[in-house]
Amino acid sequence: MLTTPDAAMGGVFSNTDPLRRAIYDEVRRWAAQTGMAAYLVGGPVRDYLLGVPVNDLDITVAGDAPALAAGLADAIGGRLTVHRRFGTATVSARDLTVDLVTARRETYRHPGALPDVQPSAIADDLARRDFTVNAMAIPIANDAAELVDPHRGRADLDAGIIRTLHPQSFRDDPTRILRAVRYARRLNFRIDDATRSELQSALSGNALATLSGDRVRHELARILQEPSPPAALRYADALGVLAAIHPSLSASHLRGRSYAPAAPLTWLAALVWPLSSAAGAALCARLNAPADWARVTTDTAALVERLPQLTEPDLTPSEVCARLDGLSPDALRAATILASPVVAERVRRYLSEWWSLAPRLRGSDLMELGVPAGPAVGAALRALRQARLDGETHSRQDETQLARQWASPAA
Repeated sequence: MLTTPDAAMGGVFSNTDPLRRAIYDEVRRWAAQTGMAAYLVGGPVRDYLLGVPVNDLDITVAGDAPALAAGLADAIGGRLTVHRRFGTATVSARDLTVDLVTARRETYRHPGALPDVQPSAIADDLARRDFTVNAMAIPIANDAAELVDPHRGRADLDAGIIRTLHPQSFRDDPTRILRAVRYARRLNFRIDDATRSELQSALSGNALATLSGDRVRHELARILQEPSPPAALRYADALGVLAAIHPSLSASHLRGRSYAPAAPLTWLAALVWPLSSAAGAALCARLNAPADWARVTTDTAALVERLPQLTEPDLTPSEVCARLDGLSPDALRAATILASPVVAERVRRYLSEWWSLAPRLRGSDLMELGVPAGPAVGAALRALRQARLDGETHSRQDETQLARQWASPAA
């Protein structure tokens, strides 16, 4: 059941939430002073009507959004970021983000281009949105505001449908292809038949190839941040979206099981698990991958190559560490999800016990015992760690005795 819109202002900007209430009061004060309308729009309206928690806020104004944002940042002690090209701004305070947008009309010079924008009215602003369920607004004027819903978004919420606003939506902005996947899985909605046909047509026309790597990666990152990324990735795979990003990309290895929550980069490692080093490098090039993405992708391929070594019977802890040291923790966490039970258990123990285990003695201790300064100290520390990992030493005294043995030939 959807909540009635009449209570939206009192619910989203609840008196039990002083920060949200302060935002509402400041925006309403600005609207009264300037005579310009302000609206809560998009995702927050959708989520409120669905009865799920509203986290961040999107506000559209028929006026100068950056000017309102500056006043709002001062009023609530928030951090201000302004994007003049699009007439937008962001205010962050505590764990809340408020996006403020000047109501605008958008046109696209060619498919995949960033839009050209012109200030306009709320009707044009809603018409530029991706899906009907995100094309609703509530005026910020009083606590009994009527829902603005020119595209029947509320009916699609009732029906559980993701629907575009016009047939060229995916070609104008192909990032909407990945957003359709993300919303469908997060909300457990189905993509409308006509919209799905438009999506497939856009993919067939190589629409994603018109996007920069940064834009594709940004949308993929948002999928990896979802509560259940494997479900969205499997759906993207079924629709042909992953293959359109890179021919080697698939989620077939993520089928047929449930998964515990994990960090976004761990899900990236899980996604690229089947890729060769060459395919991983090509994917990173396509996505203009930053250092953390590139490391996870490279280390995942290296780890998969080492899997046969990690299945050998009777491996000692130090031998496991020799195979895993230096690899990305996110790649290793993916192994606990996707590798064989034997390997997964060894990696879990590495992450929880062995990785952080260090010798009790320090380099200065070794030199006092007669180990020559330089490479010999590093080699001795590595040997002491190995001995501790394998249970050959149990105390500082044990390590001291062992170090004296190494030092005696040089004495």
